[in-house]
Amino acid sequence: MASTRLSTPKSRMREKSYEPHRMRFRYQTTRKMRHELGMVSVSITLHGCHFLIWVLLPQFYQPSLYVLTFIALLSSSMLGRMVLPPTDAVHPEHGDTFGNIRNLMIDAAGKGEQTEKLSLGCSSSQTARNLEEIVCQENSIYCWARCMSILEEGIPHENYCQEERNLRLDCVNPRNQTYTGGHGDYYPACTASAENATSYPKLPVYQEIRDPDICTDAAYNDFAKTDGYAHSFDLGPSIFMWSVVDGEVNGRLVFDGVFGYLAIGHASYAGGPHDSMNGASIIMALPGGDYSAVTGLDMSLEPNINEYVISHTASAFRHWKEPVSASGANTSSYEIEVVENCFTAIKFKTSEINGIPFDLNGKNDLIWAGNNQDYYAGYHGYGNRGTFVVDFSSGEAYMKRDEGHNQDGDNRNDGNNQGGKDVASKNTSDASSMFSSWSTTSLLAIICISLCM
Repeated sequence: MASTRLSTPKSRMREKSYEPHRMRFRYQTTRKMRHELGMVSVSITLHGCHFLIWVLLPQFYQPSLYVLTFIALLSSSMLGRMVLPPTDAVHPEHGDTFGNIRNLMIDAAGKGEQTEKLSLGCSSSQTARNLEEIVCQENSIYCWARCMSILEEGIPHENYCQEERNLRLDCVNPRNQTYTGGHGDYYPACTASAENATSYPKLPVYQEIRDPDICTDAAYNDFAKTDGYAHSFDLGPSIFMWSVVDGEVNGRLVFDGVFGYLAIGHASYAGGPHDSMNGASIIMALPGGDYSAVTGLDMSLEPNINEYVISHTASAFRHWKEPVSASGANTSSYEIEVVENCFTAIKFKTSEINGIPFDLNGKNDLIWAGNNQDYYAGYHGYGNRGTFVVDFSSGEAYMKRDEGHNQDGDNRNDGNNQGGKDVASKNTSDASSMFSSWSTTSLLAIICISLCM
């Protein structure tokens, strides 16, 4: 798996401004967002007296960028920290997300390929080596970066396609295109297709070609006004606002994206598959109807909004495309708002989704996602989704990945955040406490290094 080494030589320290616990990455969207580093996969290599620092000053052994920066100032050649970048961060050289790059490398390695894909995560002209050959069990084939059973797809044995149907056994999508890598909906099938997989056909106007003179920041801020709502939480490319009225949540989710789909609802359970997506009960708005996995949504039909339960075992929309209605559920308040070819929002007033009630006096694990690219109800992209926690009564809200960590700053709402793109900074007492802690640990660290030299 590819990783990126973050180094901070003295000559570059004045060129970049780092903030504690977070780092900026460029996204494949029209706006910049932040990613917290508190939960990323990290491995730290300690050399010489840095082991002593780790023993005597364990607070330095934390996934905090200011610690890395400080140690690098003292001796940048002695500490290396490997940080796995966010999957939706864009690689500065290759122009693709780190998530896609990792998928390409995994796919190439799994197929035994020695191609340029295996060089994507390496420096200079180096190439990653495949140290493990993937061998699938009998009656399964390598498909979509893993071994998949052919029996589950109605293929009785591995020679069936060729012997009985004069076809070949391969990994395809519902459009009968052969898997070559990346994200998508794939499964084993008998096929004669020679067509490699392509992206879904785009919306007539998708995110990257929407009119910048119409879809302005000012227009979005006006569309995303929180007037009439007691609380709001900025999710990055979207804003969730709400009030509790007569025992129901009066909510509105605003998306800075064209209408491919938009959804919000109960996360399945803590640590569930795909960030608690599989099994989630959601309210979902679609720009068309009569869905087909081959042709997508019929865009000549009216948009619709309903409750759905995402499959516990399969993410593709074709597996859970039928709406669900719990007994007595009232969906009459569900609405779709669209600034054509610019922004999308959904509104609802309910005490439950799919019969699962909101906890109006405690914390709720919620999930949201939006698509601004196609009409196949497909992949939302790495940036246009998230799992977050909301206390509807107090107004407290934060991203699920921040739970149990320092939650001040961009990804936490104290109940007074009124939405929009500006987010309150840390309070003065937090900053003072950090400075005091920095001063003390800095002195101790210098002493430790001096003893080791």
